[in-house]
Amino acid sequence: MNAPTSTSHLLPELHLREVPAVLIDALKARFGERCSTALAVRTQHGRDESSFDAPPPSAVVFAESTQDVADAVKLASEYSVPVIPFGVGSSLEGHLLAVQGGISIDVSRMNRVLSV
Repeated sequence: MNAPTSTSHLLPELHLREVPAVLIDALKARFGERCSTALAVRTQHGRDESSFDAPPPSAVVFAESTQDVADAVKLASEYSVPVIPFGVGSSLEGHLLAVQGGISIDVSRMNRVLSV
């Protein structure tokens, strides 16, 4: 593995933004069981192949349509909460980590071609 052996690969001091409970409640109201705050799900969506260590997102929304994505982003925007897109979790660069907190939008269920 090509992971660095020194501590220079650690993230700088994290400045997490608060994710208000009212946002989590709104996401659960809109998405039901497709919004998870379970630690195992959040941990899965907050880790990649990089050597960076960051906390998991506060919630994971499983989008099934572009409207789902738009609704989740709109809700997050109302509270200035970061949004992290998640495809299949194969990132090597740390770009799916919640380095400022936030919510993850899992788009892996959006796997059909609707028209050509």
